[in-house]
Formats: sequence, structure tokens, C-alpha cells
Amino acid sequence: MLKRISSFAAGPRSKWVVVAVWVLLGVALSPLQPRLQEATTNESEAFLPETAESTEVNDLIEERFADGREVEMLIAYHREGGLTPDDEQRIGADAQALAEEGVLANARPAISPFAAVPVQAPSGDPGSGPQPLESAPPTARGDGAPEGAAPTAGPSLVSEDGSTALVVIPTFSEDSEEIQDNVDAIKAQVPEPGEPLEAYVTGTGGFIADSIAAFESIDGTLLTVTVILVLVLLLLIYRSPVIALVPLVVVGLTYGVVAAVVYALVEAGAFEVNGQTTGILIVLMFGAGTDYCLLIVSRFREELRRTEDKHEAMALATERTAPAILSAGATVFAAMLVLTLADFKATQSMGPVLALGIAVMVLAGLTFLPALLSILGRRAFWPAIPSVGSEQRKPVDVWRRIGHLVHDHPTLAMAVSLLILIAGAFGNLDERGVLDFGEGFRNDPDSKLGQELIQENLTPGQAAATSIVVDAAVADRVAKGAAATDGVESARPVSSSDDGKLVRLDVTLADDPFSDDAAATIPPLRDSVEGAAGDGLALVGGITAENFDTTETLRSDAKIIVPLVLVLILVILAVLLRAIVAPLYLVATVVLSFAFALGTSKLIFTYVFDQPAGDPGLPTFAFIFLVALGVDYNIFLMTRIREETAKLGVKDGVITGLERTGGVITSAGLILAGTFCALASLPLESLFQLGFCVALGLLVDTFLVRTILVPSIAFQLGERNWWPSRGGPRAAPGTPD
Repeated sequence: MLKRISSFAAGPRSKWVVVAVWVLLGVALSPLQPRLQEATTNESEAFLPETAESTEVNDLIEERFADGREVEMLIAYHREGGLTPDDEQRIGADAQALAEEGVLANARPAISPFAAVPVQAPSGDPGSGPQPLESAPPTARGDGAPEGAAPTAGPSLVSEDGSTALVVIPTFSEDSEEIQDNVDAIKAQVPEPGEPLEAYVTGTGGFIADSIAAFESIDGTLLTVTVILVLVLLLLIYRSPVIALVPLVVVGLTYGVVAAVVYALVEAGAFEVNGQTTGILIVLMFGAGTDYCLLIVSRFREELRRTEDKHEAMALATERTAPAILSAGATVFAAMLVLTLADFKATQSMGPVLALGIAVMVLAGLTFLPALLSILGRRAFWPAIPSVGSEQRKPVDVWRRIGHLVHDHPTLAMAVSLLILIAGAFGNLDERGVLDFGEGFRNDPDSKLGQELIQENLTPGQAAATSIVVDAAVADRVAKGAAATDGVESARPVSSSDDGKLVRLDVTLADDPFSDDAAATIPPLRDSVEGAAGDGLALVGGITAENFDTTETLRSDAKIIVPLVLVLILVILAVLLRAIVAPLYLVATVVLSFAFALGTSKLIFTYVFDQPAGDPGLPTFAFIFLVALGVDYNIFLMTRIREETAKLGVKDGVITGLERTGGVITSAGLILAGTFCALASLPLESLFQLGFCVALGLLVDTFLVRTILVPSIAFQLGERNWWPSRGGPRAAPGTPD
């Protein structure tokens, strides 16, 4: 089958058909590719696990409360030295202007400390509907509670030193476009940056808008950075402009096809994707796709030195590299599909998208690339055109020298390699916090600066209330129980369900609601309200609870994903190598390099980059990419070692396999690591950390694991590498081991 595919893709006539099909497919789907970013959903609640308590709260609020889920917009005003009377007048005027009909979508009038607001919305306004049970606004100054307050009054809207004031605008839209439009309308009304009276839009709505804005630039930035990076690396490796462009053409067209298909699936309602998924799709396809192209290009150049006919040389190159590429692609494909078993929807939807990208990339690598190279022939390598009988340039001797050095001292080589990897893995003992929303940005958007003002001068928890949905009969009891919980500043009822059977409580936490400390308050708060409610309903939700549930779900998902990925990759390697021993230590070495990369990265993030917090999904995603992609290089190496050992014996087979694959695997590792480094160009800390960790792990795989550790083990095991295969390689007569 592989031979027929190779012959067809490289055939004198059929190559034109293959190229035409791919080009027509790319042109036909090209209008859809740019729309993928527009179709992404970046609100965190869209990806919450269905079983999480915060999801139940959101569902109840959506179904049984007239206004639905509240997404508060906060405007933090600040003047160094204290707000002036003119400032207070400006703040009140802003609140009144934003309360006018049509300015904000699906919002209630602002709650301000300096104007007679909230204003009652006229009947039929988006803000009309059931009013809060506590009709008075939170206290303007001091701690006195308004008459008729719930168990505890809302916190102050003005700081004790009078330098900072807060305007609260309740909105009831989860639509990302409406949220962004509301934030833009608010920014157009309040003082512009640089004025003595500062104003920052923050709160849940502000953070959502800034997150969406950050994700909107991901695809364009990543494509530009990745293409330039890959082109430069290919030019340095091959010193040929044509051969540097060919992989980019193949991968670029294939990415366009995949992006268009993913967009169509999103529009059809098959799944939702966020900007993180589309960004990783670009990195994965350009990195892994270029690797597959390099393997074929390198073998094609090798065959051109033995074979006169370019079509025959291309067919042989494709046929001999296809098993390794298929196996490498299968490991990544299988690992990505395992993600669909995750409970966290963002991880779940990432699986089929990345699996589709790899599957189409492998198909293009085995058809489109050979057809294109068959058309170009030897000219593709200009100015260093390979001819029959010519010798390959010799920095290749370095790999032979490394092979002999490892063969002569296999135990020492293995011990030193293991010592380095284990030492780095100890970094995983370093305890790190979880990135909050503010720490998640590498720049300083309004939402982050506004939250810092609130944290310094007001009650930090005011940035986003924690919601509790309770049976009306136990609402007062639950509110008192919630208010008595450590880490809670206040708790009060704000609205009733349409049938009057449920009440929503707003809880203000003492800590920044997006922080680790606030998330740690959720378990005891849930215990308190559950105990106070008795047999009644009492569920805790809101953004802080969502963050806590997300972290817990990611940790739970890892317990399913990690072992399944290891088993699948082990099975694929066993089938490919027709052995058990080699797959076992190949997987073990890659897992160890992952532990080194994660542990070392944690230490670097904490003590070099001053980032003591990390994304909760980092270990899982780093594991998936490092194990799946790291095994690729071992596949490329071991398939060639098996081929050469059958002819030359163990010693010369391992050395020749290392020599023949050394240059291409090193080049592939540098390119793949470079594409993941492109994530560092983005303004999101989670993607920066993922890119850094994966790039570090890939470099360790390339230069330490594949170059020294794996050959040292292979030398010591000899023919036992291929046990229990009886048809394994045998040393050639008279060839020393």
C-alpha cells in the first residue's frame, strides 16, 4: 500500500494530478480559513465541565432568573492625593450617561457613589425586570449598612483615603460581541489614559473583553512569527532557497485546508474552540509538518546520490520514510484524540482539532510533498545539487564520532544522561501557585490595572461577586452562614427567580476573586452554605468558583489522559518496531525528559522570570506534546537503526543510524522547538509557559535523549532491543558488535 502511494505521488504523470488536487482544494477552501478566529469562543464559562457545581449555578441562573447570568462591569477611578469635587461630579455624570437607553446592551443602570443612581429603567428597557431584593445601593463611604440591608451590607464604593472610587454596572449578556461593545462604550465615556483622573474598566466584563482582545491577535501573530522562524532555520540548514520554501508551501496550504474544515465544523455546531486551540494548531502543524517534510527531503537527497531517475528516487525516499512518518503521526494523532475524554470542554474540543491537523499533515507529507519534489527534482537543492555518486557534506562526521564515543563508554554515557534528567526533574517538588487573571497577561490591560487599584484601595473581592443560588426558604440562614466563613467580606440577597422559589446571593470575598487565595475560599464556603441549607438547595458559583472547578477538573483529567497516552504510544511503538524492550525504554526516556523539562521550567519561571504561579493545564499539555512529539524523534532514529543493524550488526548499525538521522533530527528538533518558542510572542502567560517548557523538552530530546541516552541503552542491550521478535536484525558475518 505504501509502495503504491509512493509510486503514485512521485509518478511522471500522476504527480501533476496530486499537486493539482491539493492546490484546488487549498484555493477552494481559502476564503474560510481567516474566519476561524472569528468563530472562536474565549469566555471561560463556555468550556466549564458539565458536572461542576459552578456550571449548575450558571444553568439555574440562565433558566430560572429573568436577567440570566450577571457579568459586572466595574469602572475604577483614581486620582493621586484624593478625588476632587470636580472628579466626583465627573464620575456621577459618567454613570448617568451610561444609564441612558441604548448606550449599553442588556445592562442595568450604574451604581455610583456620587449620583442619584441606580436609575429605574423604563418598562421594556434591557435593564428592566425583577429588581434586587436590596433596592438601596452599596454604602458610598464608611461601613454603615443601608436600611433594609441583607445579613451583611455591600462593601464601600470609595476608598478610606478618598483616592479611588468604583462604579458598578450590572450587565446580563454572555455574548462576547456585546461584552466588547459595552467595554468600548464605557471607555469612550470615561477619562482617557494619561489624564490626572484615571479610569480603568475591570471586573468580569473587563477581563473577558481583554482576554478576547488578546486571543484575537494570536493567529496572525503566530503565523507571521512561525513562518519567518521556520524559513530562516530552513535556509540555515539547507542553504537552498527553493528547498527552504517547499516545506512552507506544503505546510501552509495544508494548514489553510485544516483551518477551513475546523471552521465549518464549528459553524455546524460539532464543537466550540478557543483562541488557545487555534494558536496551538498553527504551532503543531508547522512544527510537526516541517519535521515530516525534512525527513522526506533528507532521504530524497540521499537517494538522488544513488539513483539517476528523480521519480524513482522520490518513490524510494517516500516508501522508506513513510513507516516512520505514519508511526510518528499516529502517536500524535492518538495522543490528541485522548484529549476528547477530558471533562474540561476546552481540552475536550482541542483533541479533535489537533488530531485532524496532524492527520491531514501526514497525508500531505506523503502525497503533496513528494509530488512537488518530483516536479522540482534535483533543482530543488540548488546551489548544492546532488548528483549520482556525489558525497554528502561532512559535518555528518560529528554523529559518527558521538556514536563511537557512546559505544566505547555506554554505561558512563547513560549514567551522566540520567543524572542530568533526574536532577532537573527535582524541580517538580517546587510548589507553585495558579495563575490568576491579572497574572495571566504579559502586558497591562485596563482590567489588570483596575483590579490592582481595587486590591490596593478597596475590598479586592468587589471585582467579581461569588454567586450562591439557594432555596428561598433558607436564604437568610445561608447568607449568615456564608458571611461567617473565613475569607468572606459580605453576603446579601440580590434577586429572586421567576417563580420566587430561588434566591441569588452575592458574596464579596476578602481576596482578589481571580486569585489563588480566593479560590481556596470556595471549598469552606461550599461546606458552610451546604450546612446552613440543611436539606435545601445551596450551590456556589461565580468566576472564583469557576476558576476553582477548572483547576480541579484539569487535575482530574490528567489522571485519565496521562496513562492512556502512555499505553497508546507504547502499543504503536511495539507494532512499528515489532518488539517490546525498545518501546519500553523509549517511552521511559521521553517521560523522563518531560519530567526534566517541567521541573527545570518551574525553577526558571520562579527564580529567573519571577513567575511564582503557573497555568493549571501546563503539566497535562506539556506532557501530551513532549511525549507524543519526543517519541517521534526516537521513532525516526530507531527505525533507521533497525534498518542498518540488519545489514551491519549492532555496533555499526546504531552508529550508522545515528549518523544518517543526526542532521535531519537535529534540524527537525530545532525547528519544532522554535515553533513552540513562537508562543512567547503572545501576551498570555499560559501560552508563554507552555511554549518555553515544550521547547526546552524538545531540545533535551534532540541533543541528550536521542543522541546519547537512547544509543547508550541500545548498545548495552544489543539484539535484545528487538525482543521478542524472531525476525529481528542479525549481525552481518564477521561484523563485530
